[in-house]
Amino acid sequence: MTLLLSPDGWTRRAHELDDSLGALADGIARDLDEVLVRPVYVPADKALLSRDGGRCPRDGSLLEFDPFDELRHRCAVCGGVYEGELHRGFWRYWYHLWLAERAVHAAVLYRLRRDDRHAAFASTVLTEYAARYLDYPNRDNVLGPSRPFFSTYLESIWLLQLCIALDALEGTGDAGFAPLGARVRERLIEPSVALVGMYDEGMSNRQVWNVAAQMAAWRLLDRPDEAVRLQHAPHGLGFLLSSALLPDGTWYEGENYHMFAHRGLWYGVTMAEAGGVPLLDSLTARFDAGFIAPFLTALPDMTLPSRRDSQYAISLRQPRFAEPCELGLARHDDARLASVLATLYEGSPDVPLRANGRARTSADVERNLPAMRLSRADLGWRALLFARPELPAARPGLPGSTLLEGQGIAVLRRERGRVYAALDYGHSGGGHGHPDRLNLLLADGATRWLDDMGTGSYVERTLHWYRSTLAHNAPLADGHSQARVDGTLVAYDERGGAGWVRANVSGIAAGVDAQRTIVAMPDHLIDELVWSADRDTTIDLPVHAPVELRTPATWEPASLSGGGDLEDGFEFVASAARAHVPPATTMVLTGESQPSGATVRAIVSADGPTEWWRLEAPSAPGSGTHAFHLIRMQGRVGRVRTVWAWAPDAAHSVSFDANGITVQHAVSRSELHSETSTGWHIELHAGQAVSSIDLGGLRVPAVGMAPSEAAAEVAAPIALAPDDALDFTLGELEYRRSEESWAEAGAPSAVGTIAWDGHELSLSVRVTKPEGLVFVPDGAENPLDNEVPEINGDGVQFYVELGDRSGGWTIVPVPDATHARAVPVRGWHGVDFPGTRWEQFEDGYELEAEVEVPDLPAGGMDVRVGVIVNETAPGRARRRGQLVLGGRAGEWVYLRGDRHDRDRLLPIRLLPGEVS
Repeated sequence: MTLLLSPDGWTRRAHELDDSLGALADGIARDLDEVLVRPVYVPADKALLSRDGGRCPRDGSLLEFDPFDELRHRCAVCGGVYEGELHRGFWRYWYHLWLAERAVHAAVLYRLRRDDRHAAFASTVLTEYAARYLDYPNRDNVLGPSRPFFSTYLESIWLLQLCIALDALEGTGDAGFAPLGARVRERLIEPSVALVGMYDEGMSNRQVWNVAAQMAAWRLLDRPDEAVRLQHAPHGLGFLLSSALLPDGTWYEGENYHMFAHRGLWYGVTMAEAGGVPLLDSLTARFDAGFIAPFLTALPDMTLPSRRDSQYAISLRQPRFAEPCELGLARHDDARLASVLATLYEGSPDVPLRANGRARTSADVERNLPAMRLSRADLGWRALLFARPELPAARPGLPGSTLLEGQGIAVLRRERGRVYAALDYGHSGGGHGHPDRLNLLLADGATRWLDDMGTGSYVERTLHWYRSTLAHNAPLADGHSQARVDGTLVAYDERGGAGWVRANVSGIAAGVDAQRTIVAMPDHLIDELVWSADRDTTIDLPVHAPVELRTPATWEPASLSGGGDLEDGFEFVASAARAHVPPATTMVLTGESQPSGATVRAIVSADGPTEWWRLEAPSAPGSGTHAFHLIRMQGRVGRVRTVWAWAPDAAHSVSFDANGITVQHAVSRSELHSETSTGWHIELHAGQAVSSIDLGGLRVPAVGMAPSEAAAEVAAPIALAPDDALDFTLGELEYRRSEESWAEAGAPSAVGTIAWDGHELSLSVRVTKPEGLVFVPDGAENPLDNEVPEINGDGVQFYVELGDRSGGWTIVPVPDATHARAVPVRGWHGVDFPGTRWEQFEDGYELEAEVEVPDLPAGGMDVRVGVIVNETAPGRARRRGQLVLGGRAGEWVYLRGDRHDRDRLLPIRLLPGEVS
C-alpha cells in the first residue's frame, strides 16, 4: 500500500536529491539528530486546553514550545518562565503532534537514505503510541471525542502522521516491519479511525482532517473501499472541495483557515490520485486554484489580512507559506505562484535571517513565526517528496488588484501595490466568520489605516469583542452586531488608475439593508455607505483608524448605549465621549505613522445629524487598547461619504452635494465623482484640460435599496388556558452527547411540565440519572474556557421570551437548601429572575421555576420557552451531555456553553382567564 507516492516516485525522488533538495534533506536530518540522541518520551497523559495553559499571564502571548522541557515554559515577549499543570497540559498538545511529525521525518528519510537510526526512531514512536493509545481517556474534550488530545481534529492530524510514517517504513519492503505494522493497526489505527469516524463536523475546516485521516487509515487497514467511500460521502472529500472550497479556490472561512484546510485537502487529493481514484477535473482545478488564492489578498507588507477568526498580522515570509507554493507548482504551472515564491526567496536585506523553526513544528498545527529570509532548505518533508527539482525563472512580486467573487472580497491596489484598499462584502464565513459585511480595509505599506484585528485566543473573554461588528469598520443597526448574512456584489471595474467596487447586504438587521461603494484613484479613495430600513433605525459606523479629529467639536463624557449581548461588543468599550454634529458638516481626520512617515486625511460628511464618539476598546490581540471613532446616525434612510487621501497633495478640499463629490487637489487638478445609471462617472480637470472615466462592471440591476423582508416559517403555538399544562419527556432522542452515548451515560432522562395559572408561567422538571449529582458551587471559577462554570455541572437552562422581553438562566440547585441559583444568560434581557425550588431524590432531583407574566391582552400573548437539562458525572471536568426540549438526534454538546438558538424555542400562546 502507498498513501502519497508510488514506489517509482520514491525511487525517482531519492535520485533527485540534488544540491537544492539535498540541502533540504540534510536540514531535516540535522533537526532529527538532536532528537535521536535522547530516549523517546511519550507522555502518559492527554493534552488539556485551558484559559491559562500555554499563555503568558503578563501579556497573553503564546509561550514557547520546547519539546525537551515539559516543566518550564518561557515567554518570548517578557522572558518569564512559568510552570504548572495547566501549562504542562497545553504543552502535551504540541508535543504529541511534534512527536508524530518527527516519526514522519525519520520514516521519510529512512525511505530515501536508509539510515538505520531513522528507522529505529520511527519504529519506537509507533510502538510506544500503539502500547499507550487505549490508556488515554476519551473524556472532558472540547470539540469531539479524542484520546491523546481534547479535540477530534487534532487526533485526526496525529493519526494521519502516524499512518504516513508506517506507510513509509513498510514501503521499503523490509519484512522486519510486518510485526510493527500489525501491532499499530490493531492497537492504534483501528480504534482511532473508529473514534474519528464518529464525529462528522460537516462543512468545517476540521472535517477536512477527519476525512484525510480516515482515508489514510482505511487504506492501511486494507479497506480501500472505505477510503473511496470517503471521497463521495455527504461530508467527504468531494463535498468539501465542491462546497467548502468556493469557485474561486478560496476556503469559505477566510485566508487563515484556507491555509489550514487546504493542507488537509492536499492530503486527501494526493491520496485519491495515488490510490488510482482521482476526483473530477472540475474539483481538482478548484483545488489547484487554492494554492494562489490566499496570496491574492495579501497586504503590501507581505502579511495576511486578519479577516474572520485569524491571528493578527501573520507574515507570509515563513516556511509554511512557501511550501504550498512549491506544492502548487509541482502540480501545475502558475506564473503567479512562481512570482510569489521568488518574492519569498529573494535575499532582501530588510528581511532578517532567522532559524526556520522546523525543529519545533507540530505536524500541520503550526505556530506562526516572524518574517524571515527563506530558501528551499527551510521547507518541510512534503516539499522534500513533491517539490520540483528546479524552479522556473520568475520575477518577484505579488498579484495586483483582484476580485474573489466566491469569497466576496475585492482588493484595489495603488502606488505599484504599496496602497491597498479592500471591501469585504460576501460570504459570511460560517462559524469562524465575523458579522462584518461591508468591512473596509486600507493600508499604505506597513501602515494599516483601516484594519481588521482578527481574533485572539478562543478561551479568552475578548474573543467576543473580536467577533462583534463594533470591532470592525462595518455598519451595525440598533446597537447589535449584524445578522450572519452574505453580501452581494453589485459592481466591480478596475482600470488601474481608477476602479470601483459596490456591494449590498440585505438584512444586517431585520428590515435593514446596507450598501457600500469604494472608488480607488491613484492617490485617494472614495467611500460611500448608504442604508435603508422599514423603521427609524440607529446606524453605527466604527472607524478603527489611528487618526485624530481636526474639526473643532464640543466633546462631553457620555455612555455609549448598545446591545447587551457580549458579541455586540459594547461591554468592551471605555473612555466614551460624544459630540453632536449638524447635517452635512464636513469632518476632517488626520493621521501620521511613525517611523514610516505615512500620512492620511479623511474628510467625512453625513446627510443627516450625527453623533461622533471617541472610544477605547481592545486593540489587536496582545496589544492593549486603542482609540477609535464611531459615527452614529438615525433614520429610515441615510448616507455617509468619506474621502481618504494618502498623498500629501491630494484632496486638499472636498465638497459633498446631492449630485456627487468634488475633490480638489493641491495643484490645478480636481475631480467630480457621480453615480450614473450604468456605473460611476469621474470627470477629471487638469488645468484647462477635461477628461472623464466611466466605471461599469454592473453585476446586478442598478435598483434602489429596499428593506429586507423576513420569511422564516414559525410553528403554530400551543395554546394554554389558565390551569393548563404541557407535559414533556426527554430521553435518548433528545440527548446531546459528548464522548459517551446516551446509553453509555446511564440513560439519563427527565419529565417535565410547563404550566400557566393566569399570572405565572412555571417549569417543573424531574431529572433521573444513575450517578451522583454534581452541583457547581456559587463563586466557582471555570479555568478551562470563557463559559460560565455552572454549565459543567448538573442543572437546568431555562429560556423565556415574553413579547419583546426575554430571560435566560442556568439554574443550579443549592445543596442543603430548598432554592436554586439562577445565573443569567447574556443577551436575554427584560424578564426578572425566576423564583425557584428544588428537592433531591435517591435517583435524581426535581426543580421548579416560575416567571411572572404581565397582564395579557384580550387575545392572549405569544411566548416561547426553552428547557435544557445539563448532566455530568463525578470526576469529570466538563459536562457529559444535555437533554434538550425539542432536541434532535445526533447532536453533540461541544462548544454550546449556556447559549440556545432562539429559533429552537417552543412557541406557546397564553390565553387570559376568561377564555375557556
